[in-house]
Amino acid sequence: MSNQKKPTDYSKVVRIQIPSNPRFVSHTRNYFFNLCLEHGFSLFDSMDLKLVIGEAVVNIIRHAYAGQTGKPIFIEMQFDKDRVEIKLRDYGKKVEPKDLRSFDLSDYREHGIGLFMIKELTDYYFLDQSFEVGNQMVLIKRK
Repeated sequence: MSNQKKPTDYSKVVRIQIPSNPRFVSHTRNYFFNLCLEHGFSLFDSMDLKLVIGEAVVNIIRHAYAGQTGKPIFIEMQFDKDRVEIKLRDYGKKVEPKDLRSFDLSDYREHGIGLFMIKELTDYYFLDQSFEVGNQMVLIKRK
């Protein structure tokens, strides 16, 4: 069996860069909501992804960039026939595992329940901190 990776079909990949400014959150959420609808996701799944992307972008602005508004946020969505894979990349401060809220609603702390929502509304969630600088969140949602 070959370990060759299937070539990427770039007609199914959307990549954008936005500044870490809260005024771009709503535009970004709406853009990806419409993309999900166009790629065959249900209204409910598209709404879930809209919430997830908004929460992830806000978390990057708030935590990785400490509110700085001129830093880059890279977002990539790769659509397949049965799922979408979303990658959100920042070049900010690495998140300390002890600072992550648990996925238990009884562990409600000073801030919201963003990671709980992200975990509940996607099929797969992973925070990749293997980069020398920054973080990458990888999310998968199946149709």
